[in-house]
Amino acid sequence: MSYPVVVVGAGLSGLFASQLLASAGESVLLIEARDRIGGRILSAGPMDDAHRVDLGPSWFWPAINPRVSGLAADLGLGVYPQHVQGARAFESSDGKVYRQPAGWAQSPPSYRIEGGMQGLTHGLRNRMADRVDIKTGTQVVGLALLPDAIELQLTDAGGRWTQLAQKVVLAIPPRVIAQDVQMTPNWPERVLQQMRQTPTWMAGQAKFAAFYPTAFWREAGWSGVAMSQRGPMVEIHDASDARGRTAALFGFIGASPAYRAGIGERELARQAIAQLVRIFGEQAATPLWHGVQDWATEPETASALDQQPLLDHPRYGSTIAPTGWAHRLWLAGTEHAQDFGGYLEGALESAEDAVGGLLGQGRSPASTATRARW
Repeated sequence: MSYPVVVVGAGLSGLFASQLLASAGESVLLIEARDRIGGRILSAGPMDDAHRVDLGPSWFWPAINPRVSGLAADLGLGVYPQHVQGARAFESSDGKVYRQPAGWAQSPPSYRIEGGMQGLTHGLRNRMADRVDIKTGTQVVGLALLPDAIELQLTDAGGRWTQLAQKVVLAIPPRVIAQDVQMTPNWPERVLQQMRQTPTWMAGQAKFAAFYPTAFWREAGWSGVAMSQRGPMVEIHDASDARGRTAALFGFIGASPAYRAGIGERELARQAIAQLVRIFGEQAATPLWHGVQDWATEPETASALDQQPLLDHPRYGSTIAPTGWAHRLWLAGTEHAQDFGGYLEGALESAEDAVGGLLGQGRSPASTATRARW
């Protein structure tokens, strides 16, 4: 079966592009290499039907992220500000903990989504329902440009197969495309080199999260915010629900992917819990649940060039398919966003641009009209 449009990648950008296309009346096949949707959005916890901690992106900023704010509202998702009330902790390289009593306010303030960021991706999937065909566990290994179609070469548990499409939206990281997807005819080396030089946002990063019976750190006057020169977490935040009743902490792990791989996930978790004990006390020693998410180990996100965490925010920008592929293939994903590259906002922005180009109308009119109501 030939589809008018195939979207590759069921992260936020691919899901949003699929929803916009379906709303415009297009028949869409959405392909995802993982066995789940969401891409770098991953929310986890001890209970499926309760609050979850985000092991991928955690925050958005309503003051500067109108697309995310509008999508959350459109999907009926509750939002709440990041908890920052209370003292901050600073851990020196020798393990000494210093209390900084002054309050700390973000400007503009960051917000979370009730239940976790997966509310965005699951909400989009549910909204598409039977209007978009979704195939998970399916990896694209090649694209061939034919006179009147694009042939996608795919692999899944059953082996290798092909799929024809009139148009394709490729919503996977640029480095993954350059490394793992064979283009026929070959893309110019200058285009591939540009893609290799585009870091995948957060691909070398890892997070640790822990749930507790109560937010005991709040009771002791801590905000849950901590910075550390010792680690393994270099930055820690409160990850509880809006009321603080489902209590959780999470942190960004500063150790390199090579170090993490060398000691293993169990030892990394042990070190992270020991660090929480040093900072917040013995009540941190026995979490109800804890988990590690190492994005550097996931080939759907991290290429060989992404094995080091970024030290600053890269400069991203829109990427256009080379001559011959233009008007047949569009690139989406936060690394292709002109204005908000690296953010959830950028994932939505690039999906708008790709769909608008595919429909021949610039930025997607369906999305623009919706955003005007936001």
